[in-house]
Amino acid sequence: MAGRGLHHVTLISSDAERSCRFYACFLGMRLVKRTVSHEDPGTFHLCFGDHVGRPGTLFTLFPWQRVPRGRRGACEAWQTSFRIPPGALDWWERRFREAGVPHRLERTGFGEPCLTFEDPDGAMLSLVEADAPAAPAGWNRADVPAAYALQGLHDLVLKVRRADPLSELFREVLGFNERGRQGNLVRLTAHDQPGGTITLDEAGLLPRGQLGGGSIHHVAIRARDSLDQDALVRALHDRYGIAATEPRDRVYYRSVNFRSTCGLLLELATDGPGFAIDETPERLGMGLKLPPSLEERRGELELLLPSLPLPTSQRPKSEEIT
Repeated sequence: MAGRGLHHVTLISSDAERSCRFYACFLGMRLVKRTVSHEDPGTFHLCFGDHVGRPGTLFTLFPWQRVPRGRRGACEAWQTSFRIPPGALDWWERRFREAGVPHRLERTGFGEPCLTFEDPDGAMLSLVEADAPAAPAGWNRADVPAAYALQGLHDLVLKVRRADPLSELFREVLGFNERGRQGNLVRLTAHDQPGGTITLDEAGLLPRGQLGGGSIHHVAIRARDSLDQDALVRALHDRYGIAATEPRDRVYYRSVNFRSTCGLLLELATDGPGFAIDETPERLGMGLKLPPSLEERRGELELLLPSLPLPTSQRPKSEEIT
């Protein structure tokens, strides 16, 4: 890994079961962990990714049940792209058409063929045929063969009032390099594997948004380990006067949070210990896993949390995912 890149992206959902069916059953991502928010344990933290949940493949959800839709605004992540193998776009277009999910075939601002769509909460998403070296294996479901499976995060579009200040922070501290410019777009890359790309979309005097269903809650950047994370925190403070939170043990990674120079909520998450620390690779995502501090509340939380389909559930009907 030449640079750090994205660890995960976390989206706010309004319906845990519906979102689980959309991402796991329809898009074919693996639910690698069902746990809870440490700060709000009555809310799931659902983690989707490749077959073992590698950093860079992770897309996670905070299902705030029945929350109103968010309003997009300045200095927010607006669109998440997932990479698919070259030649897979036609297969996915048929799948979307047969399921009745609205979509468009187009190209990204940098000319890559893609299929754009929204999830049931209105989150802007796309599948992009990535012309890059072989990515880690996706999750091979019977109805989404490995030849077409999502291979992880491809790009994250951040809508900003001015691109250069945030670009500098990503380049000088977080290990990204500027790859190209196209109109008001600035593309930054850390590496050519999943999670290696961010695009800044300079929008000028755009109003602030409001968090809700379909909003991206935060964006997590990879830190190799706790020492690397500590070095990044010092660099943020020394160069920009940015204060990060104290490190927090999230069981599967160590995290710190901070606000960027434009107010974007970012996280630094370590690569390890990973999601297999409390489940075997074959059983990932099958049971509710709680932080040790919440284990004594398991009975209460199991009654409070909504039911979810098993990760092995069959492909849903279109009315169950839209």
